[in-house]
Amino acid sequence: MSGTSMSCPYVAGIAALIRAAHPAWTPAAIKSALMTTSVLLDNRKSPISDSFTALPANAFAMGAGHVNPNAALHPGLIYDLTIDDYVSFLCSLNYTANQIHILTRKPISCPKLRSRPGDLNYPSFSVLFKPRNLIHVTRRTVTNVGGAPSVYEVAVESPANVTIIVEQRTLSFTKRNEKANYTVRFESKIASDNKSSVRPEFGQILWKCLKGGMQVVRSPVAIVWENDEK
Repeated sequence: MSGTSMSCPYVAGIAALIRAAHPAWTPAAIKSALMTTSVLLDNRKSPISDSFTALPANAFAMGAGHVNPNAALHPGLIYDLTIDDYVSFLCSLNYTANQIHILTRKPISCPKLRSRPGDLNYPSFSVLFKPRNLIHVTRRTVTNVGGAPSVYEVAVESPANVTIIVEQRTLSFTKRNEKANYTVRFESKIASDNKSSVRPEFGQILWKCLKGGMQVVRSPVAIVWENDEK
């Protein structure tokens, strides 16, 4: 069986299991744990394939991967979000205060200096390169929910046409629930215009625990180039 019709009840059950083990976690924390601990192999230990093409699936076809319930209970690091973070995200998408009020049921005022959509503290990265903007910088905040003290080291798998630079090579934590920030810089090696078409490319950013655990916290990266049709 495959598809969202079957995945939804399975994932909902696993989310309930995680919530029972960690009742103080937010929905965003639970989702982060599910995403960053997922695996890219099927039950035959082969790369997950696209059901339409039978070729190895990419992030657009399989999302973060196949959920791993046992690993999700102990993810090491999580990407957490609050209601204010979601409101800032909607403001960055130019939703009006009245539109956001329908969701929040309370008065909202978007700041004049708005964040960028890509700055949402999400467990994955989605990058859109435009013809006149071939550098994209974003930041993330992770929370240590694993052992303490602990140290994580970054590993990057960049696509062929993109350089991914993570400024903080290591993250150190002295206690549980401590937070740390890092910045990611995406640099396109090519430019797209209306005469060429560049296929989406994919990579990943991994934080490997060197001290305090054995977790590997993986974030998928999806990159798209926008054609200049003007």
